[in-house]
Amino acid sequence: MSHTTLGKIAGHTAEEITERLATHPDIRHDFQKAKGETEFYADGTFIHIRTLAGLAKWMEVKVGAFAKRERGESVFPSEWATRDLPQPTVVSSFASIVDKEEFLKLCQSERRRLGVGGVSSALGDGAKWIWNVVREVFGKTDECLDIYHGAEHISDCGKILFGESSSKDWFERMRLVLLSEGLAAMERELKLLSGLKKGQRLLVDSLWEYFRGNAGRLNYCERLASGRAIGSGLIEGACKNLVGRRLKQTGACWRLPQANRIAVISAALYSKQWKYAWKIPKKI
Repeated sequence: MSHTTLGKIAGHTAEEITERLATHPDIRHDFQKAKGETEFYADGTFIHIRTLAGLAKWMEVKVGAFAKRERGESVFPSEWATRDLPQPTVVSSFASIVDKEEFLKLCQSERRRLGVGGVSSALGDGAKWIWNVVREVFGKTDECLDIYHGAEHISDCGKILFGESSSKDWFERMRLVLLSEGLAAMERELKLLSGLKKGQRLLVDSLWEYFRGNAGRLNYCERLASGRAIGSGLIEGACKNLVGRRLKQTGACWRLPQANRIAVISAALYSKQWKYAWKIPKKI
């Protein structure tokens, strides 16, 4: 079959899948009976879109995911990278190229579909739109800044201050400080840096402002002690495997409606809801 025919079939199928998944009672049942606390994740990744005028531009696919996960063993901050965190018992994801208001509606719709009232925690990177969505959809909840994004900011700062080869020890110490003591300790350590040039001082100030802007999301020590996640790898994986694997192929450039339809199909597959996406005749 031609690419055009395949595209039409995929588009038509996505509309049918959307209707079935929106009302299928077993999806809600599976999520409700799964063990663990309810987590929410959100992130975004850009794909190449061709407009009606024929122009190509990058547009962000917003990705959200609800998951349930049982708590793991209590660990110290120095053990976080080697601990055996339980895998999610269930994941339900969704993705679309939409603005913030439309994404809010998607989150609310998915929350109702799964029967989720509130969430035990929300995890994401430092993007403000993520935390705005979390507050508007769930109200006050336990927010956690992804440790890998926080550590990346420390690493980038250290490489410029001390050079790439000499910054490793400083980075590892600062990461442990962040995991153990949070914001207050970061402020203390950054103030100890002396003899900096103007550009370096501005860089350090920028790092401090980043963490200060996420002050309420740095409770890593408490979360590790209670066996909870401190990283948003689940949503990073969704961006890579749900969106990237299909929509970010080399040379790909999508029409917006078709991209969103493929995202629906990909989300059903990633969420392991594929069996509910089809109208299978009952056995006689």
